[in-house]
Amino acid sequence: MNVLVTGSASGFAQPLLARLAADPGIELIIGVDQRESAFTHERYVQVVLDLRSPQLARVLQGMQAVIHLAPAAGDDAAARGEVLAAAQNLYTRALAADVRHLIHLSSALVYSARADIAIDEQHARGAVPGCAAAEALQAVEAWLDDFEAEHPACRLVRLRPHWLVGPHADSVLARLLRQHLTLRQPTPTQLQCVHEEDVVEAILQALHGKVRGAFNLACKESVTLTALHRQARWLRVPMAARLLAHRLDTAPGCIEALARSLVLDTARARGELAWRPRYDRAREIIRHR
Repeated sequence: MNVLVTGSASGFAQPLLARLAADPGIELIIGVDQRESAFTHERYVQVVLDLRSPQLARVLQGMQAVIHLAPAAGDDAAARGEVLAAAQNLYTRALAADVRHLIHLSSALVYSARADIAIDEQHARGAVPGCAAAEALQAVEAWLDDFEAEHPACRLVRLRPHWLVGPHADSVLARLLRQHLTLRQPTPTQLQCVHEEDVVEAILQALHGKVRGAFNLACKESVTLTALHRQARWLRVPMAARLLAHRLDTAPGCIEALARSLVLDTARARGELAWRPRYDRAREIIRHR
């Protein structure tokens, strides 16, 4: 199998590329990014290219699968539009190149909040206003709804991990856990996280399986942000959301997303995808972050 991976210079791509390169069923891996990747392997080729470029059509020739690691959006409407345009160009040209296996790495941030029950993949989408990354991912998923309906021959898999944590993770939660800071919350909220290695495993399962559709990814327990910090065993200084957003170099809306209760039902991933996370409790994820 020949696989194209976008966002190949990102931190998360590094453990993914290593797993793909170790897979004997994969003959060629092409990484596409606007930056050079640090990853090297005899079966890996790096292509420095904007995903909106028409030259992407040539790169896609001979590929059997695409794994799209959607980039984070900037804080303005133009940057969010670039994320959507990149996905549209990628998937449209993949279809034209007869690539029929498409894996899209999205996020639980596309869901509207629900505090009383764990939500499944059919729950309404509704990103927190002002969180550019979530808004961009939601826009891509809305476009994919029509794309998937119009092209049923494509096997499109959407993976929606909760807050990503790990040595290479760059989520707001991962950055926060590396600081001696925490969010000041009058009312504690419930959240989940997922280790980067387990998301990589889900991608491999989707690549080699026959599933399609959306899959939630998260550890089996929900906890408060305070409990996560307690697991990290660091003294934390509470900080207001706007100040914390400045320290973490993110939009205030993304801190608001961190402050809302959101718990995922992962039964579909554990059943149909046969996903078995190695780190299934918050304390295990924090210990191996």
